[in-house]
Amino acid sequence: MIIGLASGFAAVVIKNLVHFIQSLLTSGFDREEFNYLYFIFPTVGILITVIFVKFILRQRVGHGIPSVLHAISKTNGKLKSHNIYSSIITSALTVGFGGSVGLEGPTVATGAAIGSNLGKLLRLNYKQILTLLGCASAGAMAAIFKAPIAAIVFALEVIMLNLSMASLVPLLIASVTGALTSYFFMGQDVLYTFQLKEAFLMKDIPFYIALGIFTGLVSVYFTRIYMFITETFE
Repeated sequence: MIIGLASGFAAVVIKNLVHFIQSLLTSGFDREEFNYLYFIFPTVGILITVIFVKFILRQRVGHGIPSVLHAISKTNGKLKSHNIYSSIITSALTVGFGGSVGLEGPTVATGAAIGSNLGKLLRLNYKQILTLLGCASAGAMAAIFKAPIAAIVFALEVIMLNLSMASLVPLLIASVTGALTSYFFMGQDVLYTFQLKEAFLMKDIPFYIALGIFTGLVSVYFTRIYMFITETFE
């Protein structure tokens, strides 16, 4: 519950920081008129982020979820303590200034860092730390999207926790706590609104299959392009 609460609160902080920076920069803008500053702000945000990482933090900030998976496979689930706040600052600056990145990665990384460092503080073993990482990731994902069930599935599949009562119960508690924390601070607003106009029909199943194949191919394309650009600039 503590992990879910901390992860949920981290998600709330990131969201509010992004909204604050955006309102601070664009409060005087007329949305119906063209403004060249919309093209300049993302570059400024990236430059400020680079300055923060290179000259203030002076430590490497991981790439969200991949950094969590790297910690699980290479460092026994141990994440540096600066990840608790560095991901919040860098993501808020980048997204707040208009950068085209998502908040789910930094939020999960922040939650995982909280779980990892709590595990180190309590001198837990690798299996227990892994469970904390999964709970923190589920709590963060549930808070950012207000979807606790999807967050549990995410933790089981991505963090690769074993599906057992020993892991499922803590995941459920952390996920629900994270979602409730988000509801408490952010209200009832839904991130993605939709309206179901037509009922599910069996004849539409081939279209769903085609959609799944297409999105799978897009994900492969995105992953390869992302890795290529990362390797090129590093």
